[in-house]
Amino acid sequence: MSRQRLWITTLALLAALWSAVALVMHETDDLVSWPGKVQELVENAPWLAGEKLSDEKRRGYLARVITNYQRLDVGQRKSLREDAQEALDKFFASLSEEEQKVYVNRTIQPLFEVIDRGLKVMPVEDRKRLVTRMRGDLKNLRGGNAEGDRLAEQDRKFMEDLMAEDPLLFLRGASVKQKLELAPVLEDMQSRVQGLRR
Repeated sequence: MSRQRLWITTLALLAALWSAVALVMHETDDLVSWPGKVQELVENAPWLAGEKLSDEKRRGYLARVITNYQRLDVGQRKSLREDAQEALDKFFASLSEEEQKVYVNRTIQPLFEVIDRGLKVMPVEDRKRLVTRMRGDLKNLRGGNAEGDRLAEQDRKFMEDLMAEDPLLFLRGASVKQKLELAPVLEDMQSRVQGLRR
């Protein structure tokens, strides 16, 4: 009889524990993000399925996508781009010009702040090395584009500005689409700056 009671008690405790875990996971779902969650959000944007949303609801959905994207670390963002670049591009293209600005300002603009602060406190030699590396990464990114020759001709001015004394100053003034395209380089630069400051 006592053995049966022990099993019943154990099962009841396990059921209570799993219920508590499920409740915590449900309550914190909005506070945690991962690449698959962001991918699902961009793929399931209601307007991509033809659903008409009010401006307020559309802004709310966009804010949800941005918030979940911001919670990803550099490695998770890279994984998201590798697995879902087409979905990300489709989502971004579906946004209005104003929404695109909001998206870039909230996901990419903060990278400039971190990089800028990090470079200012870094020893001069480390700073020069990182800025030179950043210029090379940016140049390689532009040259490695599938439309390389055409873009190289179209964006000659872009490359000239890129080689200017202060690439961050230029990048701050870049177009929304250029900033989005350069996000991987900026994220890499951010992780390098933070790594050297430790």
